[in-house]
Amino acid sequence: MSSDHVVATFTTDSKQLADTVAAEVLAAELGCPHIEGPIRSKYHWHGTAHADAEWRVEIATSPDRADALLDLIKNRHGVEVPDVALTGQHELLTEQTG
Repeated sequence: MSSDHVVATFTTDSKQLADTVAAEVLAAELGCPHIEGPIRSKYHWHGTAHADAEWRVEIATSPDRADALLDLIKNRHGVEVPDVALTGQHELLTEQTG
């Protein structure tokens, strides 16, 4: 049995924000969140190199809920340019019994 899903991924320097977004996603029944971290992110911002501890949040959802999920993430993220990746059409593998 398989089902098409997409996965939204973002990072944040706030564990509290990761937990809050995950809770809101669950409450709105928009997907299944997974939080990893802390991880180490390295990036350039405004011409300066940074290396910070962050939490990665991955949320599996259905394609028809992706827009609402992305809106929730962007509205809660709180940074100037939230980096949210949406990867598509993952197949869920389930054990066949019977």
